[in-house]
Amino acid sequence: MLKLRTLLQVLLACVALVAALLGTTTMTVAAEDAQTRNVCWVYLEVRPGVFEYVNVCAGPDEDDGGGDGDGGGGPKCDLTQDPYDEFCLGVRSCRADIPSPIPEDKWPEETRPSPDHIFTFVECLVPDEEEIWSRWRWVIPYEDALPGLGWQAFGRLETPAFTLSFAPAGMTYVGADTRFFLDGLGDGEIIGGVAGPLQATGTLSHVEIDPGDSSGIIDCQPDLRANACEHVYLSMSHEQVTLDLDGHPSFPAQARLVYDVTFTVGGVEVDLPGVPDTLESPWNGTLVPVGEIQALVR
Repeated sequence: MLKLRTLLQVLLACVALVAALLGTTTMTVAAEDAQTRNVCWVYLEVRPGVFEYVNVCAGPDEDDGGGDGDGGGGPKCDLTQDPYDEFCLGVRSCRADIPSPIPEDKWPEETRPSPDHIFTFVECLVPDEEEIWSRWRWVIPYEDALPGLGWQAFGRLETPAFTLSFAPAGMTYVGADTRFFLDGLGDGEIIGGVAGPLQATGTLSHVEIDPGDSSGIIDCQPDLRANACEHVYLSMSHEQVTLDLDGHPSFPAQARLVYDVTFTVGGVEVDLPGVPDTLESPWNGTLVPVGEIQALVR
């Protein structure tokens, strides 16, 4: 009888130990699941006024490269079915919204795999399945998507603020050489923020100046800090309605900067058909009063 009681106690202890272990495992798995949800699921505004919980983590069956997935031996997926012919995610054939419909400042940056990735909406065909696989995710843009990103990179170029001045200061005269100067041009190069793997760079090509007297635009050297651009006014400005600070009727002269734009991926220049290769700054100007020197004839 004593042996039977001892055996029952041992069995009950084993059951309690197994239950405790199972409970610990369950709590551990639950904690890991909660941690995964906290890292992977974020609340994003995917369209203006539309918010969704979005899984930003790649699944174990996804090729997270976002490229053609060839691995050196050809694509892993069937890229013959339009529009799902842009790139592979594992065996899925996919397309993506490029550029992303979500503004970059709203991307879940803390989960970004690399600076080359963009966060956007992806749709894919899955072999032997009718339903379209879709989700918001990080992808590296495929090569043919670069023109779309080019517009983003182009839009991130910012031209410098500059000022236009002229000499002789204060007032110039009919028939005299009027010299225009620009200040605030920097070193003549502007570099935009990256869009995925793409970066735009602007190099100052020349400066356009409109003297304001209907004579037309003048193309000038890019460095107007040391090299003046000259113009000869052939008429006085006394009939102009714009007045300078001293109340003199003046011609509204203005200038703008013109840049040659190049695009690079990893420092290598790429050609992007359809994307502008020049950038013009906004016009900025000054008022030029033009008088007439009276000559005494004997």
